[in-house]
Amino acid sequence: VYFTRNSYYKNKKFLSTTREMKLSIYIADVDENGEWNNIVPFPYNSNEYSNGHPTLSLDGKTMYFTSNMPGTVGKTDIFKVAIKETGTFTLPENLGGNVNTPGREMFPFIAADGTLYFSSDYHEGMGKLDIFKTDSDELELAAIQNIGEPFNSRRDDFAFMLSANLNEGYFSSNRPN
Repeated sequence: VYFTRNSYYKNKKFLSTTREMKLSIYIADVDENGEWNNIVPFPYNSNEYSNGHPTLSLDGKTMYFTSNMPGTVGKTDIFKVAIKETGTFTLPENLGGNVNTPGREMFPFIAADGTLYFSSDYHEGMGKLDIFKTDSDELELAAIQNIGEPFNSRRDDFAFMLSANLNEGYFSSNRPN
C-alpha cells in the first residue's frame, strides 16, 4: 500500500525551515490480517518539501503523486515515477505544462480506463479546487476537461476516484451540508 502521512522526526512533528508541516509518502506491506508491516519512506521524500496523494496506474508500474519539490511549475504539481521490478523508482518526472499550472494541481487518480483525474485551482473551473480529467497516455497533447456539475461547485472539490467498473466512486468537497 502507498499512503501519505505527516512528516515526523524521532516521533515528533517535523516542521521545515518555513515552520510548515510537510507530507511524505510511505510504502507498506499488508498481511492477511490487514496489519501494515515493513513501512518504508518513498526515497524522494524531503524535509524541505511535501510529497503526497500517491496513486498507481492499473498495471502498478507507475506512481503519480503531488509535490512542491524543486522543478515544480506552480504551488504544487503532479509528478510520476516508474516503479522498477526491483521495487526502486526512477527519478520523478513533472507531468508538464498541459497539466501543471502556476496554481495547485493535486489529488491525482488513474481510473481503470487510463483517465487521469486531478484537482486544480488554476485551470478554468467553477470554484476553488475543481476536478479535471485527461488521457494519461497523452499528457502533453490531450485536452484538460472540467468534469462539471454535479461534481464541481463553487467550493473545493477534490480526491475523485472511481471503482474498477467506472460506475461508482467518491470525491471530497467542503460544500455546506
